[in-house]
Amino acid sequence: MMALVAVGAQAQELPSPDSISPAQVYFQKGKLHFRSNDGRFHLWMDNRVNLEAAVYSPTESVDNLTSKLNKDLENDDGQFRFSNGVIVRRARLGLKAELDNWFAELDVDFAFNEVELKDMFLGYRFNDHWNVRFGNFKVPMSMERLTSSKYITMAERPMPVEAFADGRCLGLSGTGWGRGWWASAGVFGRSVDIIQKERNRGSDGWAVAGRVAFSPINTDLMTIHIGGYANYRRPAGDGASDHMVLFRTLPESRVDHRRFVQAEVENVDNYTILGWELGFRYDKFLAYGEYVFNTIARHGYENMHQISLRNAQFNGWYAQASYMILGSNRRYSPDDAEFGPMTVNRRGGNLELAARVSNINMNDWHDSRAYITGGQATSWSAAINWYPSSNLALGLNYTFMNNDKYADSKGQVTQNGQKLSVARPDGIDFSIFQMRAVISF
Repeated sequence: MMALVAVGAQAQELPSPDSISPAQVYFQKGKLHFRSNDGRFHLWMDNRVNLEAAVYSPTESVDNLTSKLNKDLENDDGQFRFSNGVIVRRARLGLKAELDNWFAELDVDFAFNEVELKDMFLGYRFNDHWNVRFGNFKVPMSMERLTSSKYITMAERPMPVEAFADGRCLGLSGTGWGRGWWASAGVFGRSVDIIQKERNRGSDGWAVAGRVAFSPINTDLMTIHIGGYANYRRPAGDGASDHMVLFRTLPESRVDHRRFVQAEVENVDNYTILGWELGFRYDKFLAYGEYVFNTIARHGYENMHQISLRNAQFNGWYAQASYMILGSNRRYSPDDAEFGPMTVNRRGGNLELAARVSNINMNDWHDSRAYITGGQATSWSAAINWYPSSNLALGLNYTFMNNDKYADSKGQVTQNGQKLSVARPDGIDFSIFQMRAVISF
C-alpha cells in the first residue's frame, strides 16, 4: 500500500504533456539555444552558409574539345567549357535536440536550388561514452569525411575520400570512446535519393562498416592519431539482376561540377574498401593523411554464360599539412576522433597556411576481358585561411590538377570525335583559383 502511494506521488510530480514549462533562451558560440529549466530538454540551431567562387585555367587550349550535351541548357552546342563563377555550395538549416538520454538531428541543404536531406536520425546515449543512432547519417569511414565541412582546411575534400568513403546512408550504428581510443560500427542501406520512391527499383543493397582510432598522445601541445576503417558493401539494385556501381570524384572543386575521374563498373557482386589514417599535431603545426584501397568482386559473360573475372582494384591517398601563423591550432576531439574546431581568442582572428597533395587511380588492368579506364589524377593544393571568429572562415585556394589521358568524364569529353586517350595522351591539366566563405550560426 505504501509503495502504491509512493508511486502515485512520483507520478503527480511529472509534468503533464499539455503543461507549459519555462525555458532558457541564450546564445552559445554564436548559436541559438533553448533549454528547459529542469535541464531535461535542449534544442539548438546549427545552420551554415558556404559560398564558393572558382576560375579554371587549362595548361593547353580546350577550344577543340567537345562535351556531352547538357540537357539543362536550352542551347548547348557541345563545345567543352569550364564553368567559372560563383555557387552557393551549402545552405544548411539544422536542428539538434536532446531529451534526457535521447538525441536527434535534422539537417536539410538548399544549395543549388534543391532540397537535399543530410542528417536525420534518432539516438540514445547509455552514458557519456556510448551511444547508438538510427536514421540517415555519415557512415563511419575516413577522418576527413567525418569532419564537418565547417572545419575542413581546403575548399573541398580530397579526391579519394570523395570517391570511396561513403557519405550519408540510412543505417544503424553504435559508437564508443574512452581515454586514447574511439570505435564505431554499423549496418547501412543506401543513401536517401529520389529512386527510393520508384517501383521495381530492386534491392537497396546493404553494407557493414566500421572505424577505429587511437590517440596514444593527446595533450594541449601534441596529438598523435592512428586510425583505420573498412566497408563491405553489396550494391543496390537498379531493377536488374546484375548491379552496376559508379565511383566518381570532383577535381577538388565544385563550381564547374564536372567529374573527369569516374569509373562505371558492371556486374559487381560486392566491393570492400579499406582505409588507414595517420595524424600528428604539435603546437601550431598539423599534418594528417589517408590511404584508401578498393577491391571490387565482379563477373562477366561469355557465350551467354556467367564467368568470374579477376577483382578490380582502385586506390587513392592524400597528405595534408597546415601551420597556424596567428592564433591557436585546431583541437582534437576524442569523442569524434578527428581534428575539429579551433579557439579564436585573439583580436584579428586566426591565420593559417596549408598545403595538400592527393592522388586517385581508377584504372584497372587485372583482367584483359574487362579493363577499366576511369582515369588517374594527382592534385597539388595550397591555401591561406583567415578565421575572424570560430564561426567564420574565409579562404583562398590554389590547385593544380594533373589528369591522365583516361580522365575523360567517362567518355563524355572527346576531341574531333576521338577518345581523349587517343587525341590528347597527356590528358587535360588545369589550375583552379578558388575563394570560399563559410559561416555557421
